[in-house]
Amino acid sequence: MTTSLVRQVLPRPRPRAATDDVHGTTAPGFASVRHFFERACREAGPPGSRGAALAVVRDGEAVVDLWHGTADPVTGTPWSGDTLMPLLTGSHGILATAVLLLADMGALELDAPVADHWPEFAVRGKGAVTLRDVLTFTARLPGMAAGLDQRDVENPRMMAALLELHSLEEDPRAGGVLHGPWTAGWIVAEVVRRVDGRDLDLFFLEEIAGPLGLDVHFGLVPDQLPQAARISYDEGFRARYRALDGGAGDGRAGDGEAELFERVWNNPSPFPADAGVWSESRRRYAIVPSLGAYASARGLARLQGVLAADAVRAPGEEPLLLSRRTLDQARSFWAEGLDPLLGGVSAYGEGGLQLLDEGLHPAVRSGAFGHQGPGGVAYQAWPQAGAGAALIRSRLTAGPGARVLDEVAGAVAQALRTG
Repeated sequence: MTTSLVRQVLPRPRPRAATDDVHGTTAPGFASVRHFFERACREAGPPGSRGAALAVVRDGEAVVDLWHGTADPVTGTPWSGDTLMPLLTGSHGILATAVLLLADMGALELDAPVADHWPEFAVRGKGAVTLRDVLTFTARLPGMAAGLDQRDVENPRMMAALLELHSLEEDPRAGGVLHGPWTAGWIVAEVVRRVDGRDLDLFFLEEIAGPLGLDVHFGLVPDQLPQAARISYDEGFRARYRALDGGAGDGRAGDGEAELFERVWNNPSPFPADAGVWSESRRRYAIVPSLGAYASARGLARLQGVLAADAVRAPGEEPLLLSRRTLDQARSFWAEGLDPLLGGVSAYGEGGLQLLDEGLHPAVRSGAFGHQGPGGVAYQAWPQAGAGAALIRSRLTAGPGARVLDEVAGAVAQALRTG
């Protein structure tokens, strides 16, 4: 396990009485959002097993800040506005933001080979793989051939060393696996370390989270453990991943789909049968780049609000985080497809930001980007509205969190119309 010793240590949250009620505030014009959130909380599982938070930031101001339920059913700790949730596969957008900042600094180029910064990566046919390929899941490296366990994935430098020896996937579907859970993070973390000299967690803290005052972290420190939510699954969640712990098909030799699925999604499973793996202190301290970003809804929405504002700044205007030029490129369409292993269509811009449909509210969501996490976790930046929104919840469900944010977008659209 590698983790930086220098970390921001936040104060312990004050205890709050346990309750099933929704807490927090909504600005005038956003009262309907509380109803959407309450309904989503009721649908997430039995009382006492669920907790969630919803936040919306518009023009730099919080207009929605709501939370509900239990952060840790084992200890009975209630959810608070400061509760930190592991974003799991939703960490990818945070990872991409770190890389984009390095590109904005001139420290790297997305279309340059990874091997320019990490020469050992070039062996076994990987010399032409670029950071853009990695961030958009088109590098043909969606999984690992070496058998891994849950402890292995907590050591990013060891995983980087294993990836040096890895060949590109020969399976023709590998270049269209747009939801690889592990490998992109290990590649990015090693590039960040070699380019900048700092580990990913410290770079993100000192360059992004600290200056912007964001409660978003790669890995936690001991004083943050009381704020961390304990994840669990509803009955239908793991069924979505049709081969978790079991393999796709019957696992017989020559079953190519089974073999690829096993390498990508079951080596090891990001959603193990024992969800408690993600609540062990060892895992919370570890740097697991593609799955181990932790955030409060407030921090996540504020980060998306910053990106939304920077995406529509006048060219040359000083950004809060990323230049207009970098964000324009990062949001330019690069890859789209139906994932051959999980199904579902995904689209990515050149910088690895997930591009989102405008849905029923184009005035708000035209040009939207963000990321969908597992089991209902979602965060989105809405440049046209100058807004960022985030939904996090500890009980992972089969239903998409984007539905709640669709309804939130309607409230934002109404606010825009009424001034």
